[in-house]
Amino acid sequence: MRMQAMQRIPLFRGFQPKQQATPKIAGINYRRAVDAFQEAGFWVLREGVHVIMTDGTRILTIPSQNPVNALTMEGIVRDAGMSAEKFLQLL
Repeated sequence: MRMQAMQRIPLFRGFQPKQQATPKIAGINYRRAVDAFQEAGFWVLREGVHVIMTDGTRILTIPSQNPVNALTMEGIVRDAGMSAEKFLQLL
C-alpha cells in the first residue's frame, strides 16, 4: 500500500525560472522617479525621509535615497497602476 502512494507522487522536474515579461527598472534617482510620476498626474503631498505622492485615489511612498532599489521601484510603479514600459517612457 505504501509503495502505491509513493508512485503517485510526481517527481521533481527541476527548477524552471519564471519568464520576465516586463522590462526591469534599474535603480534610479528618486528625483527622476518623482518627476516621472508628476508627469503621470501625481503630486507631492509631503517630503522627508520619504516622498509621499498621490493622484487623488492612490498614494505612493518613494524613499529619498539614491538610487532607489530596482525591486522597490518596480513595486511603486505597480502600486501606481502603471506598466514598467509606461514608467520608463516617462523617465
